[in-house]
Amino acid sequence: MKRLLIIFLVLITLSCNNTQSKYKPLSSGRIHSLSVVVDSKEWNSKIGDEIRKVYADEYLGLPQVEERFSLSHIDYETFSGFARTSRNIIYINKRNKQGYSVIKNKYARPQVFLEISGLNEAEIINQIKSSKDEGIKAFAKGEIIENQRRILQSPLIQKGLKNDFGIELTMPSAYQIFKKDKNAIWFQKPTKYGTSNILISNLNPVNSIELEQVIKIRDSISKTFVPGRIEDTYMITEKAYLPVFKKTFIKSFESFETRGTWEVQGDFMGGPFINYLIKDSINNRTLYLEGFVFSPSQRKRDNIIELEAIIKSLKIFEKN
Repeated sequence: MKRLLIIFLVLITLSCNNTQSKYKPLSSGRIHSLSVVVDSKEWNSKIGDEIRKVYADEYLGLPQVEERFSLSHIDYETFSGFARTSRNIIYINKRNKQGYSVIKNKYARPQVFLEISGLNEAEIINQIKSSKDEGIKAFAKGEIIENQRRILQSPLIQKGLKNDFGIELTMPSAYQIFKKDKNAIWFQKPTKYGTSNILISNLNPVNSIELEQVIKIRDSISKTFVPGRIEDTYMITEKAYLPVFKKTFIKSFESFETRGTWEVQGDFMGGPFINYLIKDSINNRTLYLEGFVFSPSQRKRDNIIELEAIIKSLKIFEKN
């Protein structure tokens, strides 16, 4: 009996230790921020310059220049405790042969940990360049998921969006219906200095989608549905700058993403937008989803990232 009791206590202890070893704290950090772990000498050398070139380059589609990610530097000796809970980390390892790896939830959850290794400056810079595409993709995807997680803490309870448009979107409760008709609906959230907006519209199927066509479609919708402050003014795609356009997929639906800036015909207003034309094969239509921001003289990157997260939460249902 005594022997069985000892075995039982050992098993309990091992189980507790195993549970403790698997526990990871919740990560922290502002949206689209990266912590870079390297000593000060390298941070102020060509290694730091290359990291800034890759990860703090321009975030496309904004009226003012803003960096892709906000970077903060951490020395090796201070990289412990709370510092390890950063949601996004680039760790420069100067003791391993050159290479890189993307690790999920290394010290916290959720977390993207990019380790870049090399035995000298040239090798490390080479791996920063080699890991660029995978690193940016992993960090950006993680930030969309983090935005969606935060939205779920206080989501808008939608009424009628599924019945009227055959879709669901997860958006913060601060958004409310601003305007609606049979084929379009406009949600708006007030911000300290302006508004964030979601525009949804049903279109007939569009087979071949190119940038010029997207601009014509959004200008047509905006002219009839998004008026300016002054009578006979309306939102259009800004003519001075060509939007960024690419093919992508949202929940396995072929989609076309456009990022750019808008202005008001006949008035001095403007801001950034992110637009998706989605080929809805379930309902034989093209679904129009757009997010746009009005916030004069303020940084707008995080607003656009939130709008992207809302749009990418899309669920499509068969309409009755």
